[in-house]
Amino acid sequence: KCLPCNESEFTEYPNDFSKCLRCQVCREDQVQLSPCQATRNTQCACRNGTFCSPDHPCEMCQKCRPRCPSGEVELAACTPHSDRRCGPPTTTSSSSSNQFLIVGGVVLFVLLLALLFLLWRCCCRSSGEHQNGHCSTLSLQVRVPRSDAIQRSTLIPAEGCDPVKGKDLGLGAVLGGWEGTSLQDEGVFEQSPFCPSCPCPTLSFPLPLPLALRRSFDVFADMVPVKDWKRYGRALDLLENDIDLAEMNDKCSRETFFQMLNTWHNKEGMNASVNTLLDTLHQLSLGGIAKEISRKLVQQGLFQCEGS
Repeated sequence: KCLPCNESEFTEYPNDFSKCLRCQVCREDQVQLSPCQATRNTQCACRNGTFCSPDHPCEMCQKCRPRCPSGEVELAACTPHSDRRCGPPTTTSSSSSNQFLIVGGVVLFVLLLALLFLLWRCCCRSSGEHQNGHCSTLSLQVRVPRSDAIQRSTLIPAEGCDPVKGKDLGLGAVLGGWEGTSLQDEGVFEQSPFCPSCPCPTLSFPLPLPLALRRSFDVFADMVPVKDWKRYGRALDLLENDIDLAEMNDKCSRETFFQMLNTWHNKEGMNASVNTLLDTLHQLSLGGIAKEISRKLVQQGLFQCEGS
């Protein structure tokens, strides 16, 4: 039968000893961390400024190094179990912090630029929508040859308004009080003022403008060469994904080109204009095709004109 240990004695685990072990008494160079208990010996440790390595018998605590020599820095402080460790200075921490500061500054700068760009785009878009909804002018630019038979013709004005006459082709549409104007010497339509004396003008344009623009896509699909479709789509700022999606069914069918123009129209929204389609052809050195398309648009009744 096991008997409990007396005071100043202990045993940490079951054993066959006839008596308990005597508790350790801390030396003068040590301090007591915890007193002796029946199941645990006295816990001692070296005093501050001294140490005793746990890998060697601790007969006496040794003094820690008071300071690091010149040219070295303290890597680890003195503890009861290890001496003060010194070594050459390292810039890892400072360089890492500097790198974090630099990267953080660059990221913050990029985010600030992106925010400013988004604000600028939103402001410009809001301003553009405001002008589209309230401005008193509207123009539809169609480039045509100066020697064409429809040169020097003007748009039929809304009922009750004076016709707007010009020197060259007047190709456009009147839509709810909006009027097209005549071409100047460059062969391009300009804007004409809204007719203030027509509260409820009669439309002389046979089709609503968005519908006419979509119907004109068939003319573009017939006239623009297949080999130039992709180049034309990129010139209209379509993404490669948009072009690839349009080509999923058949790369050489008219439906492909129609879908490209339809995607462009959906992206542009109210800003979509046949002017952009024609001007883009001129930019691609396809001015002859642009002129022929202009002639067909009038011939098919998408734009109603009257010779002056």
